[in-house]
Amino acid sequence: MSLKLKAEAAAVLWVIIAAAAQGGQSKAPQRHDDKELIRLRVEEVLLPVSVRSDIGNLPPNLQRSDFILTEDGKRQVINSVQHAPANILFILDAGGDSTLKNVNLNRDLAVKMVDFLGERDQAAVISYADKTNLLSQWTSDKESLRSALAWKFKPGLKSDLYRTLVYAAEQVLPKVIGPRSVVIMTDGVDSFDELDFEKVLDNLHRARATVYVVSQNEMLLRELKPRAFNALSWYEMLDPQNRKRIEKLRAYYRQLEAAEITLKGLAEETGGAIWNPGTREEFGKLTPAIVKEIGTEYIFAYSTERAPDDRKFHAINVYATKPGLQVRARRGIYANVIARREARRREPVYGEVARRVGDKGFVLRSSL
Repeated sequence: MSLKLKAEAAAVLWVIIAAAAQGGQSKAPQRHDDKELIRLRVEEVLLPVSVRSDIGNLPPNLQRSDFILTEDGKRQVINSVQHAPANILFILDAGGDSTLKNVNLNRDLAVKMVDFLGERDQAAVISYADKTNLLSQWTSDKESLRSALAWKFKPGLKSDLYRTLVYAAEQVLPKVIGPRSVVIMTDGVDSFDELDFEKVLDNLHRARATVYVVSQNEMLLRELKPRAFNALSWYEMLDPQNRKRIEKLRAYYRQLEAAEITLKGLAEETGGAIWNPGTREEFGKLTPAIVKEIGTEYIFAYSTERAPDDRKFHAINVYATKPGLQVRARRGIYANVIARREARRREPVYGEVARRVGDKGFVLRSSL
């Protein structure tokens, strides 16, 4: 081969190698971009947020611009703020020593709250004692709810609280779309000690449930203290049965003290509220306050990008930019199957204005 032909062949070979190298470099970023597209998805998050004025009333004409919402410290664009029909799950404590607490107070309060349900509101009822009992599935039929509370509510000796809350979060709450309010009437004591509080809280976060606690603890502590800690006479101390009774009362007293902290944390973590009246008379008059509190709950919708396998807990903060507003929201959310299914199936709320306000019931408002 001549020197000229060798030079031409070398030039052609160099051009081919350079083109191949350039082509390889241009394709590499495209493969990276494809992976990024596969890894991310857009999820619409429906976040329950309590909004009220400084004087405790429902504020009129709320706008998206009235709020700032952050997830993991990053500001999110709020797509809508709406006031939807209520979905309320009543969970009633029916267990324990009947000489120490009156579980019928829980049932009677639930019956009063049923009377305040609006036409488009729904409720379900669970009681727990030695086991969990679903007294009523989700329904808007008030008479059906009253009947379930009257005829299916059965007291027991023990309190299976934690397993009941997990059952509610996994099996009952996912069946409704929109806000999920859980009203727990309980002393917070669990007899079985098979689940820890963090497991229960984790499940309620995944269900996006807002927990409202109605507790008998303060009145029980007041009634128990003299019975459990007053000095015994010498002949009372000699009686083994009497000593055993006192030990039982003191153990229950300590459980109630610990449960107060747990119940308060449960409400605060999920953006709810707690009531702990000092007397039975005050307990029976709580209905208007609970109804008004649940009525302040709005649904904030925003979109965010997530990995398909995202199971992290995302910190949430909501702030009011409009003077005179108070907001309260859960500490965070999970990106989970329940939330994604709810977002896909969400239906718009059309204009039904300012119905059943304050102590007259739950409020339905149009989407903003």
